[in-house]
Amino acid sequence: MPSSRASSPQRASAGTLTGVGEDLENTIYFLARAAQIYDEGTGHHTRRVNEYSYFLAQTLGMDEAFCAEIHYSAQLHDLGKISVDPVVLSKAGPLSDEERQEMDNHTIYGHRILSQSPQLAMAAEIALTHHEKWDGTGYPNALRGEEIPMSARITQMADIYDALRTARPYKPAFDHKTARGIIISGDARIDSVGHFDPRVIEAFADTHADFDRIWRELSDS
Repeated sequence: MPSSRASSPQRASAGTLTGVGEDLENTIYFLARAAQIYDEGTGHHTRRVNEYSYFLAQTLGMDEAFCAEIHYSAQLHDLGKISVDPVVLSKAGPLSDEERQEMDNHTIYGHRILSQSPQLAMAAEIALTHHEKWDGTGYPNALRGEEIPMSARITQMADIYDALRTARPYKPAFDHKTARGIIISGDARIDSVGHFDPRVIEAFADTHADFDRIWRELSDS
């Protein structure tokens, strides 16, 4: 696996996809907009996740084709939420076990939608596996370590960083320093060692200031 200390990754260019034809770019745009409507975040969440993932893939030394593909795939990670029961998706209080299972099924729903297109193969694997955890305690298939696709390990980090920076009904928005600390050291909800590929944590720790830059460039305000 490539080292996490690749030299000088290209700065992510906010909102510009890499190596995508016009027809596919339009399809991805409309799918991402559909996903955004159902996401807890607002505005530029999906775009930020895309740009963090692209930058992180470069930092990890992934090849050009991988970086190009994740640059349009990561933003579709939560597309499956469009198939989740709207009552469950919009519920403000705690979920029952059945409701939690329905919510978790967004990974399966997203894979089912995206796997229909060979051009969206990476997006499909990200949708299915971005909630798996390094220690095998994630879902939907309790994958462990290298069983989890690298694309999903990268997107998971990007998604969690953005979630930490974003205000949600159950939490305030954290500043960059706090989000960085949680990802690197963990907190009451996130076990950093169990959650993330250690190489991805190292890459984030080396380049965390660029995550803050992307956040500010694509801020909702």
